[in-house]
Formats: sequence, structure tokens, C-alpha cells
Amino acid sequence: MSDCKKVLLLGDSRRMGYEPFVREKLSGRAEVYGPHENGRWAGYTLNSLRFWLNEFPVPDIVHWSCGLWDLGDDYNLGRPFSLPEEYESAVERTVLVLRKLFPGVKIIFGTTMPVGDSDSTGIRSYNAIMARVAEKEGIPVDDLFALMHDKMKTYDRGDGLHLNDEGNNMVADQVVSAIEKYL
Repeated sequence: MSDCKKVLLLGDSRRMGYEPFVREKLSGRAEVYGPHENGRWAGYTLNSLRFWLNEFPVPDIVHWSCGLWDLGDDYNLGRPFSLPEEYESAVERTVLVLRKLFPGVKIIFGTTMPVGDSDSTGIRSYNAIMARVAEKEGIPVDDLFALMHDKMKTYDRGDGLHLNDEGNNMVADQVVSAIEKYL
């Protein structure tokens, strides 16, 4: 497996759901790994990189998807956990850190998928921020939101947030397709 590309998956608990499927689909062609914990919001992932990256080999490819936690109003303050400008800064800084530590790394952004029956306006706006950073930085965007927009009810694990195995398999197919361009 030493000749295989190293693929780092970063993201929240949804990433943890599709990661085993990505690993299986790329078996023999890439070594896939990711943190054993939820990446939560973009700033948390950015801060945690300094701890997580010591646990893994140097990545050739990073697929990164954070945003849902950034939108949460966990303390009922009437605002998202990360304001749009904070989210944009964390996304930009994550790119800077990854490129500084791993020159030549291929980064792919995965958009935030919708949730249950909720209004997707906030998710769309944060995905637009991610897309703006991606365009500025020359990073491809894997549109997981578009893939799952009309499918969340069908593949919901029952909590309005996470996917069942069939849904995770579908998302993994798209993530693998985005990664395969760099294998």
C-alpha cells in the first residue's frame, strides 16, 4: 500500500458516516484516513489540524467539508455559531495551513449537505462562501449539497441530519469520483 496516494478526509460527523465507504471504494488505490473525532465547525477543524496531522501520513489529497456546525445557533443568540466572515476566514486559513505544511497537496472542498425538512438558505449561503474561497484559491468543489438536496428524506438515518448506509454509499461514490481525478 506504500505506493498508494494518501487521502485525508476532514469534516463533521457526516464525514465520519461516509468515510468507511470511501475507504472501501478506494482500497488498493489510495490509503484513506481521517480524524477519529467529529471535525465540528471550520474553526475547530482548523485548530485541531495541529493535533490530528501528527497521527497521519503526509496527505497527497485532502477532501474537506465543514459548515453545518458553523450555522448552528446552539445558545439561542439569534446568530450562527460562526458569523459568515469567521467561516470564510477559517476556510481560507485551513487552505493556507494545508498548503504550507504539505506543498503540492490537492485540496477538494465538499459543500455542506442539507438537513431534514429545514430551510436550506443558511447552508446555501455558507456553501457560497466556500465556493468563493475555492474560486480564489483554485480549488475544485464537490457539490454534496446538490447530490443530496432532494434525497435527504429518503436516505435519512432517522435524525434529520445523518445518512443511512445507502445514503453514505451514494455520497461516497461522489467523493471518490472527485478524488479519483488526482490518483
